[in-house]
Amino acid sequence: MRPRHPAAIMIPSFRSSVHDHTTRVSENRDLGGSHFLLTLEAEPIAVSARPGHFVMLRFDGCLDPLLPRPMSVCNVLPPGGGHPGRIQILHKVVGKGTARLSTLKPGERLQVLGPLGRPFETPASGEGGSLAVMVAGGIGVAIFPLLVPQLKRAGYESVLLFGARSSRDLVHRDWFARQGVPVRTATEDGSEGRRGLVTELLGETLASRTSVGPIYACGPRAMLQAVSGVANAAGKPTWLSLESYMGCGIGACLGCVTRVRRERTWAYQRICVEGPTFSSTEVLWE
Repeated sequence: MRPRHPAAIMIPSFRSSVHDHTTRVSENRDLGGSHFLLTLEAEPIAVSARPGHFVMLRFDGCLDPLLPRPMSVCNVLPPGGGHPGRIQILHKVVGKGTARLSTLKPGERLQVLGPLGRPFETPASGEGGSLAVMVAGGIGVAIFPLLVPQLKRAGYESVLLFGARSSRDLVHRDWFARQGVPVRTATEDGSEGRRGLVTELLGETLASRTSVGPIYACGPRAMLQAVSGVANAAGKPTWLSLESYMGCGIGACLGCVTRVRRERTWAYQRICVEGPTFSSTEVLWE
């Protein structure tokens, strides 16, 4: 009997769609401010990826860095122009692994395991004129391009509320503009948009629109906690994508757990398997 990949054992919900794939870099675009948009020829993963999924990236034939890096699937590009199906990874240089990712050139190889995790729960159809709100903190914006067309197909208007430390971190906004998605910004240093936090924009949006539908958020944990407080008080269905360091991405190492509510008690769940997406009403922040 052919041995099963560990991912097939640890993630029964997605065992048929997880691929361990050697990919070819087709582009690695410098977006400025230490941000890069990496495009990989990974058709098996492109076919299966859904909004909220992530992949684990490993450098081909190299053990430095030793552990793979978890990255959200930013977008999927269909076959065309002589290319197979591709996935895009939006990342920021923050350490050794991401610094090396930034140096990859077209034609180089990268090992990719995915798509992994539980994707966002997205509605089949929206109420006429209702608004879906995406709330991004910094590099958390990477998760949303794959969500936009699904919201459109469901009949929702959508808006991106984008918060960051400074204007240098407000990357990839032009993509949303091309899709007709309004972008409202907030920066902590006041260099662009509102001076303050993105949760202030969320509060204003909820106060000004009576037909707000689902809310989706990705960013630092403190931001997600604040978003949960605002959204839960307004009674809006909200889905969060939690960020975490991960050792394996398939639930074996138990290194990325978070506490969630359960009937009359609580439990730990693995962000890489039971998440990374969770309802805002189930996450315990303290």
